[in-house]
Amino acid sequence: MKSYGRASAGVLDTLLDLRAEDERRAERALSAAASARRTAEEEEVQLGAALEVARGVLAAARREGEGLDAAGGRAGDAQARRRFWSRLEAAARAAADALVGHRAGPLARAIEADGAARAAHLRARQRREVVEKAIARRQAAARREAERREEAAVDDRPAAGRARVRTNTPNTGR
Repeated sequence: MKSYGRASAGVLDTLLDLRAEDERRAERALSAAASARRTAEEEEVQLGAALEVARGVLAAARREGEGLDAAGGRAGDAQARRRFWSRLEAAARAAADALVGHRAGPLARAIEADGAARAAHLRARQRREVVEKAIARRQAAARREAERREEAAVDDRPAAGRARVRTNTPNTGR
């Protein structure tokens, strides 16, 4: 297998830089999406509170008006109270519609965008990790190859530095 050495390592380093930048970009998008979701959830809470206030005002007005109807009064006053109640009912319906519309529109879109940003960030991180693992494998292979070469070099050295082994047999050439 042909080794491309440093050129290949440079390519992987460049790819790692690109993948890390993609991950940072995904992190920023995730942060923006999470912020938009929090804002939409806060608006939902405010709209829910406004609906509860509108329902409370309507209930209080009806309790107050019921006592006046029982006590008897002019028909014009009763009609004015009913118009007032219908305005309060319309305000409560508008608040409920605004809450339902917010949940179906901006809140749903914010939740979806947050989920998509989380998935994109996960993919970007996984892609960066793949490159890091490839670099680590390449470095481990290079270390193993260097160790093999060093061992081979030690094995191939002549016996010059080592003590010569003597035997008791004469060296007569036979």
